[in-house]
Amino acid sequence: PTEPKPEMSAQHLEMLVGEGAKLDVHGCKTVDMASSFGKALLEFVFIVFACITVLLAINATKSKASGRVLFPATFVTGIASIAYFSMASGGGWVIAPDCRQLFIARYADWLITTPLLLLDLGLVAGVGKWDIMALCLSDVLMIASGAFGALTVGNVKWVWWFFGMCWFLHIVYALGKTWAEAAKAKGGESGTVYGKIAGITVIAWGCYPIVWVFAEGFGNFSVTFEVLIYGILDVVSKGVFGLILMSGASSGYEAI
Repeated sequence: PTEPKPEMSAQHLEMLVGEGAKLDVHGCKTVDMASSFGKALLEFVFIVFACITVLLAINATKSKASGRVLFPATFVTGIASIAYFSMASGGGWVIAPDCRQLFIARYADWLITTPLLLLDLGLVAGVGKWDIMALCLSDVLMIASGAFGALTVGNVKWVWWFFGMCWFLHIVYALGKTWAEAAKAKGGESGTVYGKIAGITVIAWGCYPIVWVFAEGFGNFSVTFEVLIYGILDVVSKGVFGLILMSGASSGYEAI
């Protein structure tokens, strides 16, 4: 049997967030909230990111070349740990129009960390700064589209999702073709590491819009299950990403 979605009445919500929240704007009598298990998951992911951040920071100081790629990865997991601490401690969320708890801290995290991930990918692949900037702008527009879609209801929600997917396809094409060709031409350890982290990025990032459809989109997933799935994807796309970069740093990155 599946665990029922934890719901909170409007009266209890007013006690939690204050009357200034204007719950009646959305007409919400009950709101789907993360359960105690969901809050424990947020705490666990925070600890995982905090530990990985310390590990990356230590290895980033070993050489100038390794620091160039590991410091962005360190900031990625550091920012993620702050976002998860915010969510785990009861902050970083609003009530969405579809009467669900929406963790805006998650979108703030993605808005900052995903361009940093692309920066690392670009540095390892050896592409130019303008190529990196263009892809980072597509990424920001993709995240913003997802956030706007999560904060709306009706058909316009799916228009926002479509906009986000258009920017996502640009990212997939660049990582899988143009940047991959640049990394292959570069060769050596950097080319090998790029293949691993680009593969993880494309696969993990490809799962996010699918989860979005059933969470922020249709609302089929409970907020607690949403926390679980997004937590796994975040750890893979950021934590595992950083650890692979760290393993590659042991061989140098002197060519970057």
